[in-house]
Amino acid sequence: MNTFEILLLTFAAFYGFCMVYFYIGILREEWRNETENNAELPRVSVIVAARNELFRIEPLLKSLSMQDYPADRFEVCIVDDRSSDGTAEFVDNYIATHHLEQFRCLQHQPQTSPTYKKHALMHGIAASSGDIILTTDADCIVPASWIRTMVRRYDAKTGLVAGLVSYEADEDEIFQRVQALEFAGLVFTGVGAIGNGTPLICNASNLSYRRAAFEAVNGFKGHEHIPSGDDDLLMQNIHEQSHWQIRYNLHPDSIVETQPVKTVADFLNQRARWASKSRDYPGSHTFFVLLAIYLFYMLLALAIPLAVFGIFSWWSVITVFFLKLGSEFLVVRHAAKSLGHVGSLPLFPLAQGAQILYILIAGFAGFFKLYRWRSA
Repeated sequence: MNTFEILLLTFAAFYGFCMVYFYIGILREEWRNETENNAELPRVSVIVAARNELFRIEPLLKSLSMQDYPADRFEVCIVDDRSSDGTAEFVDNYIATHHLEQFRCLQHQPQTSPTYKKHALMHGIAASSGDIILTTDADCIVPASWIRTMVRRYDAKTGLVAGLVSYEADEDEIFQRVQALEFAGLVFTGVGAIGNGTPLICNASNLSYRRAAFEAVNGFKGHEHIPSGDDDLLMQNIHEQSHWQIRYNLHPDSIVETQPVKTVADFLNQRARWASKSRDYPGSHTFFVLLAIYLFYMLLALAIPLAVFGIFSWWSVITVFFLKLGSEFLVVRHAAKSLGHVGSLPLFPLAQGAQILYILIAGFAGFFKLYRWRSA
């Protein structure tokens, strides 16, 4: 066994340990969900930043109008972020037509450029009055008990509660089903990290936090210039810079649905945007863990060609892939069961093969900011 094989096996063991670590965290957070719930009904502000979402926002408005939370205990602020397609006019008309008194459409017209989603969110938060802030995206659909089940996870020590997000994949589209399966594993990796007390990732499509926790870290200050990060960067700052605790809500009645992207190019661009935030995660330990995982994927991509040329033994390659697939399947299977994607589990090997390539491409593009973003 040569030095490169030892290095590959070491990285594989580290990766397998990480996956088992996340799996244990998932079990811990599930136990907390069963034992730590609050019956209070705090004042809630739902904030949605929308830019040119005319043809996608109606399902969200309908789902928000059907919430079973007391109408006098929540408000919905749709922040129109300089749309040019009539989004604001549509939202105003929808609110008036359906007599949604607790809904408002706010205009975000900044004087400086560029601005990003965070600026629109800050505009909405400043104009709102809730003790708990909930965020989702304009192309999502929230369940009727979304607000109620999210606020149940708050106790006196909790400052942020992340929620589950699931892709609504077309059963006839393999690419969409593979995305849904891969995304489910990513979401539950975030669950496991929070369960172990080391918050890593969450999703703004289903996120909530106390106004007091948001203010304790000065909102998005320090990363307001970064296009994304209104979710995990905020969560990590609350964890690192305040006394507030982080929780995950795993209640099935709180799962927010969104759509997968339609093309491979859009998928890679999306993942590059997500990967770009890793440069700004607080704490060097997180960056080095993510770097080690990226190096592991680089070695994985080289493993089979090197085995063909006799530089790696096939025994080492098989062992490495077994460690990766076996440990990762623990998380993905659990995620698929929770999010309703069990039928896509036979696609797991296909997803794994594609994952190695996309991690390398998206990780590189994200680190060097080689992606597109809707901003002006």
